[in-house]
Amino acid sequence: MGFTSYGQSFEGTITYKMEVLNPNPEMIPDSTWEEGIKSQFGEKGYMVQKYFYKRGNYIAEIEAGESKGFQAYNSEDGLLYSWQDKSDTAITLNSKKYLDELIEIIDSEETDTILGIPCRSVIVKSKMGKMTLFYNSDYLKMDSKFYEGHKYGHWEQILKKIGGLPLKMEQKGLMTHVVQTAIEFEEISIDDKKFEIPTFKEVIENPMN
Repeated sequence: MGFTSYGQSFEGTITYKMEVLNPNPEMIPDSTWEEGIKSQFGEKGYMVQKYFYKRGNYIAEIEAGESKGFQAYNSEDGLLYSWQDKSDTAITLNSKKYLDELIEIIDSEETDTILGIPCRSVIVKSKMGKMTLFYNSDYLKMDSKFYEGHKYGHWEQILKKIGGLPLKMEQKGLMTHVVQTAIEFEEISIDDKKFEIPTFKEVIENPMN
């Protein structure tokens, strides 16, 4: 897979395989856990998230079993819109707010290789847990200025630290173990229409925001 510079920020698609792993095998038998995951995500046992990026906008197409959903960031109002395929209702999150306070982002010695790309890592520590991000600063570059004020997911701070999109994210907690690993990416020009928010009959603000 080739990579060429396209300005200072990546424009194109990146697809992640998202696995929800057994967070506590001593309490939950793997067979029971896997049965529950397949009932939620289908026989594949994982979710597929395809992200489209262009400057300060992104949209994700999310497949989980038979269901398909979307999440789009609107840089004009700073809201994240989530909706299911063929639904006339969307739920919004204010990206400028985040209940989980960031403590620090520190360099880690852990390394990995994703899609043949050697990656270093950082650890994102917050009040609610920690996440390890694997990246290579020569790939998937992204200017954090496009996401100023995007506190949700600590996104602005992460981009300032690593300068691009992560190739792998691993989050562990008391009852959480989620791994998102890039399975492909492509640098292509994307039409602005891809990021237009559909017209919904109802838009609901997430009460947890």
